[in-house]
Amino acid sequence: MRLVSALRHFSSSKDRILRDRSSAQKLFINWGITFLLVLIAVVSLYPLIFTLLNSLKTNTEFAQHPLSLPERLNFSNYSETFTRMNVPKLFLNSIIVTFGGILLTTISSLFLAFAVTKLKFRGSQFIFLFVISMLVIPSQAIIYPLYQSILDLGFGGTYQGLILALAAFGLPLGTYQLAAYFKTIPVELIEAARVDGAGHLRVLFSVLVPVSIPAIAALSILNFVWMWNDLLLPLVIMGGSDKGTLMVGVALLSGQYDISIPLISAGLLVALLPVFLVYMVFQRKILAGAMAGSIR
Repeated sequence: MRLVSALRHFSSSKDRILRDRSSAQKLFINWGITFLLVLIAVVSLYPLIFTLLNSLKTNTEFAQHPLSLPERLNFSNYSETFTRMNVPKLFLNSIIVTFGGILLTTISSLFLAFAVTKLKFRGSQFIFLFVISMLVIPSQAIIYPLYQSILDLGFGGTYQGLILALAAFGLPLGTYQLAAYFKTIPVELIEAARVDGAGHLRVLFSVLVPVSIPAIAALSILNFVWMWNDLLLPLVIMGGSDKGTLMVGVALLSGQYDISIPLISAGLLVALLPVFLVYMVFQRKILAGAMAGSIR
Protein backbone atom coordinates (compact mmCIF):
# COMPACT_ATOMS: atom_id res chain seq x y z
CA MET A 1 0.00 0.00 0.00
CA ARG A 2 2.79 2.40 0.85
CA LEU A 3 4.45 1.60 -2.45
CA VAL A 4 1.22 2.30 -4.38
CA SER A 5 0.72 5.55 -2.47
CA ALA A 6 4.29 6.64 -3.17
CA LEU A 7 3.89 5.87 -6.87
CA ARG A 8 0.67 7.91 -7.03
CA HIS A 9 2.33 10.80 -5.23
CA PHE A 10 5.30 10.66 -7.62
CA SER A 11 2.98 10.56 -10.64
CA SER A 12 0.92 13.54 -9.43
CA SER A 13 4.09 15.52 -8.68
CA LYS A 14 5.45 14.77 -12.14
CA ASP A 15 2.18 15.88 -13.75
CA ARG A 16 2.21 19.09 -11.73
CA ILE A 17 5.81 19.82 -12.76
CA LEU A 18 4.92 19.23 -16.42
CA ARG A 19 1.89 21.52 -16.16
CA ASP A 20 3.96 24.25 -14.52
CA ARG A 21 6.62 23.91 -17.19
CA SER A 22 4.00 24.05 -19.94
CA SER A 23 2.45 27.17 -18.36
CA ALA A 24 5.87 28.81 -18.11
CA GLN A 25 6.57 28.05 -21.78
CA LYS A 26 3.20 29.48 -22.86
CA LEU A 27 3.80 32.59 -20.75
CA PHE A 28 7.27 33.03 -22.26
CA ILE A 29 5.88 32.61 -25.80
CA ASN A 30 3.06 35.09 -25.13
CA TRP A 31 5.49 37.67 -23.74
CA GLY A 32 7.80 37.14 -26.72
CA ILE A 33 4.98 37.62 -29.23
CA THR A 34 3.76 40.72 -27.37
CA PHE A 35 7.25 42.22 -27.37
CA LEU A 36 7.66 41.50 -31.09
CA LEU A 37 4.29 43.10 -31.93
CA VAL A 38 5.10 46.18 -29.82
CA LEU A 39 8.47 46.47 -31.57
CA ILE A 40 6.82 46.24 -35.00
CA ALA A 41 4.24 48.86 -33.96
CA VAL A 42 6.96 51.25 -32.76
CA VAL A 43 8.97 50.83 -35.97
CA SER A 44 5.83 51.37 -38.06
CA LEU A 45 4.63 54.43 -36.15
CA TYR A 46 8.00 56.12 -35.78
CA PRO A 47 8.00 57.81 -39.24
CA LEU A 48 4.53 59.23 -38.59
CA ILE A 49 5.50 60.49 -35.12
CA PHE A 50 8.76 61.91 -36.50
CA THR A 51 6.83 63.76 -39.21
CA LEU A 52 4.27 65.08 -36.73
CA LEU A 53 6.89 66.38 -34.30
CA ASN A 54 8.97 68.03 -37.01
CA SER A 55 5.94 69.73 -38.52
CA LEU A 56 5.65 71.69 -35.25
CA LYS A 57 9.24 72.98 -35.37
CA THR A 58 10.90 75.91 -37.05
CA ASN A 59 13.71 75.37 -39.55
CA THR A 60 16.28 76.50 -37.00
CA GLU A 61 14.94 74.20 -34.31
CA PHE A 62 14.89 71.25 -36.71
CA ALA A 63 18.47 71.92 -37.80
CA GLN A 64 19.67 72.04 -34.20
CA HIS A 65 17.55 69.24 -32.69
CA PRO A 66 15.96 67.07 -35.40
CA LEU A 67 15.16 64.17 -33.05
CA SER A 68 13.97 66.11 -30.00
CA LEU A 69 10.50 67.23 -29.00
CA PRO A 70 9.47 70.71 -30.19
CA GLU A 71 10.15 73.45 -27.66
CA ARG A 72 6.69 74.88 -28.28
CA LEU A 73 3.74 74.16 -30.56
CA ASN A 74 4.34 76.05 -33.78
CA PHE A 75 1.53 75.84 -36.37
CA SER A 76 3.01 78.34 -38.81
CA ASN A 77 4.07 75.51 -41.13
CA TYR A 78 0.44 74.44 -41.56
CA SER A 79 -0.73 77.96 -42.38
CA GLU A 80 2.12 78.33 -44.88
CA THR A 81 1.21 74.96 -46.39
CA PHE A 82 -2.35 76.12 -47.09
CA THR A 83 -1.02 79.37 -48.54
CA ARG A 84 1.62 77.89 -50.86
CA MET A 85 -0.20 74.70 -51.91
CA ASN A 86 -3.70 76.03 -52.61
CA VAL A 87 -5.02 73.07 -50.65
CA PRO A 88 -8.74 73.39 -51.59
CA LYS A 89 -7.97 73.20 -55.33
CA LEU A 90 -5.50 70.32 -54.96
CA PHE A 91 -7.88 68.52 -52.60
CA LEU A 92 -10.66 68.73 -55.20
CA ASN A 93 -8.31 67.42 -57.90
CA SER A 94 -7.32 64.48 -55.69
CA ILE A 95 -10.97 63.67 -54.99
CA ILE A 96 -11.87 63.70 -58.70
CA VAL A 97 -9.02 61.49 -59.92
CA THR A 98 -9.08 59.13 -56.93
CA PHE A 99 -12.79 58.38 -57.02
CA GLY A 100 -12.75 58.28 -60.81
CA GLY A 101 -9.89 55.77 -60.69
CA ILE A 102 -11.66 53.69 -58.04
CA LEU A 103 -14.90 53.59 -60.05
CA LEU A 104 -13.23 52.65 -63.33
CA THR A 105 -10.95 50.07 -61.66
CA THR A 106 -13.83 48.42 -59.80
CA ILE A 107 -16.11 48.18 -62.84
CA SER A 108 -13.40 46.87 -65.16
CA SER A 109 -12.19 44.39 -62.52
CA LEU A 110 -15.74 43.12 -62.01
CA PHE A 111 -16.23 42.44 -65.71
CA LEU A 112 -12.83 40.81 -66.17
CA ALA A 113 -13.05 38.67 -63.01
CA PHE A 114 -16.54 37.51 -64.02
CA ALA A 115 -15.36 36.64 -67.52
CA VAL A 116 -12.36 34.53 -66.45
CA THR A 117 -14.12 32.70 -63.59
CA LYS A 118 -17.74 32.18 -64.63
CA LEU A 119 -17.71 32.29 -68.44
CA LYS A 120 -16.17 29.24 -70.01
CA PHE A 121 -14.31 30.21 -73.15
CA ARG A 122 -11.00 29.25 -74.71
CA GLY A 123 -8.10 31.33 -73.45
CA SER A 124 -9.76 32.61 -70.28
CA GLN A 125 -6.99 31.28 -68.04
CA PHE A 126 -4.32 32.73 -70.31
CA ILE A 127 -6.00 36.15 -70.13
CA PHE A 128 -6.24 35.86 -66.35
CA LEU A 129 -2.57 34.89 -65.98
CA PHE A 130 -1.52 37.65 -68.37
CA VAL A 131 -3.37 40.30 -66.35
CA ILE A 132 -2.04 38.95 -63.03
CA SER A 133 1.52 38.96 -64.39
CA MET A 134 1.28 42.75 -64.59
CA LEU A 135 1.58 42.80 -60.79
CA VAL A 136 5.29 41.92 -60.96
CA ILE A 137 6.16 44.62 -63.52
CA PRO A 138 7.46 47.84 -61.92
CA SER A 139 5.45 50.91 -62.78
CA GLN A 140 8.63 52.73 -63.82
CA ALA A 141 9.18 50.18 -66.57
CA ILE A 142 5.96 51.01 -68.42
CA ILE A 143 5.46 54.63 -67.45
CA TYR A 144 6.78 55.97 -70.78
CA PRO A 145 4.62 53.81 -73.10
CA LEU A 146 1.64 54.50 -70.84
CA TYR A 147 2.30 58.24 -71.00
CA GLN A 148 2.68 58.07 -74.78
CA SER A 149 -0.64 56.22 -75.04
CA ILE A 150 -2.32 58.89 -72.93
CA LEU A 151 -0.90 61.59 -75.22
CA ASP A 152 -2.05 59.71 -78.33
CA LEU A 153 -5.58 59.65 -76.91
CA GLY A 154 -5.41 63.40 -76.34
CA PHE A 155 -5.73 63.09 -72.57
CA GLY A 156 -2.39 64.58 -71.51
CA GLY A 157 -2.75 66.93 -68.56
CA THR A 158 -6.43 66.00 -68.03
CA TYR A 159 -8.43 64.23 -65.36
CA GLN A 160 -9.41 61.54 -67.87
CA GLY A 161 -5.79 60.70 -68.64
CA LEU A 162 -4.82 60.30 -65.00
CA ILE A 163 -7.95 58.26 -64.22
CA LEU A 164 -7.15 55.89 -67.11
CA ALA A 165 -3.56 55.53 -65.90
CA LEU A 166 -4.64 54.80 -62.32
CA ALA A 167 -7.18 52.24 -63.53
CA ALA A 168 -4.53 50.54 -65.68
CA PHE A 169 -2.32 50.00 -62.63
CA GLY A 170 -5.23 49.02 -60.39
CA LEU A 171 -6.77 46.46 -62.76
CA PRO A 172 -4.44 43.48 -62.06
CA LEU A 173 -4.89 43.52 -58.27
CA GLY A 174 -8.62 44.16 -58.58
CA THR A 175 -9.06 41.28 -61.00
CA TYR A 176 -7.06 38.93 -58.79
CA GLN A 177 -8.96 39.78 -55.61
CA LEU A 178 -12.44 39.66 -57.16
CA ALA A 179 -11.69 36.48 -59.12
CA ALA A 180 -10.59 34.77 -55.90
CA TYR A 181 -13.89 35.76 -54.30
CA PHE A 182 -16.03 34.79 -57.31
CA LYS A 183 -14.54 31.29 -57.24
CA THR A 184 -15.98 30.74 -53.74
CA ILE A 185 -19.55 31.57 -54.83
CA PRO A 186 -21.59 28.37 -55.41
CA VAL A 187 -22.38 27.61 -59.04
CA GLU A 188 -25.94 26.76 -57.97
CA LEU A 189 -26.71 30.46 -57.44
CA ILE A 190 -25.74 31.29 -61.01
CA GLU A 191 -27.58 28.29 -62.43
CA ALA A 192 -30.73 29.26 -60.55
CA ALA A 193 -30.51 32.77 -61.97
CA ARG A 194 -30.03 31.44 -65.49
CA VAL A 195 -33.08 29.18 -65.09
CA ASP A 196 -35.06 32.36 -64.34
CA GLY A 197 -33.85 33.80 -67.63
CA ALA A 198 -30.99 35.98 -66.34
CA GLY A 199 -28.30 36.98 -68.81
CA HIS A 200 -24.63 37.64 -68.13
CA LEU A 201 -25.11 41.22 -66.93
CA ARG A 202 -28.00 40.32 -64.66
CA VAL A 203 -26.05 37.41 -63.16
CA LEU A 204 -23.13 39.72 -62.50
CA PHE A 205 -25.00 42.65 -60.98
CA SER A 206 -27.92 40.81 -59.35
CA VAL A 207 -26.17 37.70 -58.04
CA LEU A 208 -22.40 38.13 -57.81
CA VAL A 209 -22.06 41.82 -56.88
CA PRO A 210 -24.45 41.73 -53.86
CA VAL A 211 -22.63 38.79 -52.26
CA SER A 212 -19.22 40.28 -53.11
CA ILE A 213 -19.70 43.58 -51.26
CA PRO A 214 -16.95 42.79 -48.64
CA ALA A 215 -14.36 42.16 -51.36
CA ILE A 216 -15.46 45.19 -53.39
CA ALA A 217 -15.35 47.43 -50.31
CA ALA A 218 -11.87 46.26 -49.33
CA LEU A 219 -10.64 46.69 -52.90
CA SER A 220 -12.06 50.22 -53.06
CA ILE A 221 -10.41 51.20 -49.78
CA LEU A 222 -7.02 49.81 -50.80
CA ASN A 223 -7.27 51.57 -54.16
CA PHE A 224 -8.20 54.81 -52.40
CA VAL A 225 -5.08 54.61 -50.24
CA TRP A 226 -2.57 54.08 -53.04
CA MET A 227 -4.29 56.30 -55.61
CA TRP A 228 -4.51 59.19 -53.16
CA ASN A 229 -0.87 58.80 -52.13
CA ASP A 230 0.55 58.20 -55.61
CA LEU A 231 3.02 60.79 -56.84
CA LEU A 232 4.57 59.34 -59.99
CA LEU A 233 1.47 59.12 -62.19
CA PRO A 234 0.03 62.58 -61.36
CA LEU A 235 3.47 64.13 -61.78
CA VAL A 236 3.97 62.54 -65.21
CA ILE A 237 0.44 62.67 -66.62
CA MET A 238 -0.53 66.12 -65.34
CA GLY A 239 2.81 67.77 -66.02
CA GLY A 240 2.64 71.49 -65.30
CA SER A 241 -1.16 71.78 -65.47
CA ASP A 242 -3.30 73.17 -62.66
CA LYS A 243 -4.93 69.74 -62.14
CA GLY A 244 -2.20 68.34 -59.90
CA THR A 245 -3.01 66.37 -56.75
CA LEU A 246 -2.14 67.03 -53.13
CA MET A 247 0.94 64.84 -53.31
CA VAL A 248 2.24 66.83 -56.27
CA GLY A 249 1.69 69.99 -54.25
CA VAL A 250 3.69 68.54 -51.35
CA ALA A 251 6.53 67.62 -53.73
CA LEU A 252 6.60 71.17 -55.07
CA LEU A 253 7.01 72.62 -51.58
CA SER A 254 10.74 71.91 -51.81
CA GLY A 255 12.62 74.16 -54.21
CA GLN A 256 16.06 73.71 -55.72
CA TYR A 257 17.76 75.74 -53.00
CA ASP A 258 15.01 75.86 -50.38
CA ILE A 259 14.19 72.58 -48.63
CA SER A 260 12.18 73.03 -45.44
CA ILE A 261 11.64 69.68 -43.72
CA PRO A 262 9.12 71.10 -41.19
CA LEU A 263 7.10 72.63 -44.02
CA ILE A 264 7.16 69.40 -46.06
CA SER A 265 6.19 67.44 -42.94
CA ALA A 266 3.17 69.68 -42.43
CA GLY A 267 2.19 69.27 -46.08
CA LEU A 268 2.48 65.50 -45.85
CA LEU A 269 0.24 65.35 -42.80
CA VAL A 270 -2.37 67.55 -44.49
CA ALA A 271 -2.31 65.30 -47.56
CA LEU A 272 -2.41 62.07 -45.51
CA LEU A 273 -5.25 63.11 -43.20
CA PRO A 274 -8.06 61.83 -45.51
CA VAL A 275 -6.26 58.50 -45.94
CA PHE A 276 -5.83 58.16 -42.18
CA LEU A 277 -9.50 58.90 -41.55
CA VAL A 278 -10.68 56.44 -44.23
CA TYR A 279 -8.42 53.71 -42.87
CA MET A 280 -9.54 54.22 -39.27
CA VAL A 281 -13.22 54.17 -40.21
CA PHE A 282 -13.09 51.19 -42.60
CA GLN A 283 -10.27 49.08 -41.16
CA ARG A 284 -12.66 46.24 -40.32
CA LYS A 285 -13.86 46.11 -43.92
CA ILE A 286 -10.26 45.96 -45.10
CA LEU A 287 -9.63 42.92 -42.91
CA ALA A 288 -12.90 41.27 -43.93
CA GLY A 289 -12.17 41.87 -47.60
CA ALA A 290 -8.61 40.61 -47.28
CA MET A 291 -9.96 37.35 -45.83
CA ALA A 292 -12.70 37.14 -48.45
CA GLY A 293 -12.09 34.33 -50.86
CA SER A 294 -9.31 32.78 -48.77
CA ILE A 295 -11.65 30.14 -47.31
CA ARG A 296 -13.75 27.98 -49.55
